[in-house]
Amino acid sequence: MNSGVKPDQHASTSDGSDLPEMLSQKGAICLARRLQDYWHQRGYPAARFWAEPIDERIEKVGTYDLYRVASNLVNGLPPRYLSEP
Repeated sequence: MNSGVKPDQHASTSDGSDLPEMLSQKGAICLARRLQDYWHQRGYPAARFWAEPIDERIEKVGTYDLYRVASNLVNGLPPRYLSEP
């Protein structure tokens, strides 16, 4: 994942689109929204994704805060409503 891009900068994807760096708070929130939209569009409205800070500091990364995306996926799949079979 080391693209040489610092938090709050942008990195280009293979299709040429511009995405914020995913390790910053802004980038992690953006990724969480994209993931949640993906699962909601496929009929899983119970899927939830959110950004949370990583407490550990990584020596090579520097002093800025790092974030990760957490979710309620179970074994890689979103939970289903209790009323579903």
